[in-house]
Amino acid sequence: MLLSQNASAIRSLNLILMVFISLVFGVLRDLPDSSNEPCVLKITLQNFRSILSWEFKNHSVVPTHYTSLYTVMSRKEALKTVEGCVNTTRSFCDLTRVWKNIHEIYIITVEGFRGNTLLVHCTKTFLPAMDISSEPPEFEIVGFTDRINVTVKFPSNIEEGLQFDLPLVIEEESEGIVKKHVPKMKGNMSGNFTYVIDRLIPNTNHCVSVYFESADQATVVKSRLKCTFLQPVQESEFS
Repeated sequence: MLLSQNASAIRSLNLILMVFISLVFGVLRDLPDSSNEPCVLKITLQNFRSILSWEFKNHSVVPTHYTSLYTVMSRKEALKTVEGCVNTTRSFCDLTRVWKNIHEIYIITVEGFRGNTLLVHCTKTFLPAMDISSEPPEFEIVGFTDRINVTVKFPSNIEEGLQFDLPLVIEEESEGIVKKHVPKMKGNMSGNFTYVIDRLIPNTNHCVSVYFESADQATVVKSRLKCTFLQPVQESEFS
């Protein structure tokens, strides 16, 4: 009796696995294959604006204008044009208002025209939560005797769909030693944010870099270093 129950359980488990595998392969089969596309599409978070850009593999193909379209895969709707990206001469498109759910899979298409002739048609799927690389935010530093004030600049209004959960990292380097600071941020980042690096050695040079952490270290984009020389302690401070 026990063997019969075990065999029945195993058959049920095998059936569940077969259904799961068939569903996975069904989704993969429906995804557009971008390996043979004539251009490369990528999306970068620039100052919290989601910017789509493209580059053609065949440099002899030079359209005069472009149109960008999108749809959400789960809805199985027809492609819709992106507002502000129809018959444009720019080789990029702002998709910030397109994302309604960063965990949905979006199908993005770019069409390149010369006159009324369609020269190139490129399509790629994006999962915003995983496929958007983030450029570092703008920042300024001010050095004092034994501390540095780092002011990171965020837009005053960030689209709700672009509230990515990416830790902000501030790296401070002096005399070959790098220290990593991860400030505690509020849920919604907006406006300027100031972080103080203190207990530093006076009369030394310190450099700072700011970036967003990522699970994939290969996609991390660090800012250029900004440096300041901390002024030595003045005699009047001891008197």
